[in-house]
Amino acid sequence: MQATQTTTTIECINELTAERSRLYRLASNGGRTPDVMAKIHALTAELEHLWELRRQERAGRVEGIDALIEGQYARIYGRDYEEILAPPTVGEPEDDKLLVAA
Repeated sequence: MQATQTTTTIECINELTAERSRLYRLASNGGRTPDVMAKIHALTAELEHLWELRRQERAGRVEGIDALIEGQYARIYGRDYEEILAPPTVGEPEDDKLLVAA
């Protein structure tokens, strides 16, 4: 089960964990078949993937925080490192006359 826009990663984790628990109960009550065990292993692998995805989300990589920071950095400092070392000079206004009160 992949997380969609309507379900979050944690909701998928909860659903798959409940399904795996149901299969464990079934297997422990005499329903241990190769199909049940294969399904348990598949759910375990999917849960490991989803937990890694959840860790990435919590770290901000999937939610776009890194992109936001990079955008802010580029806006403030420029996209090229040379812009940081030698920022463009501020030019003097040409032909602007200053009015001086006498």
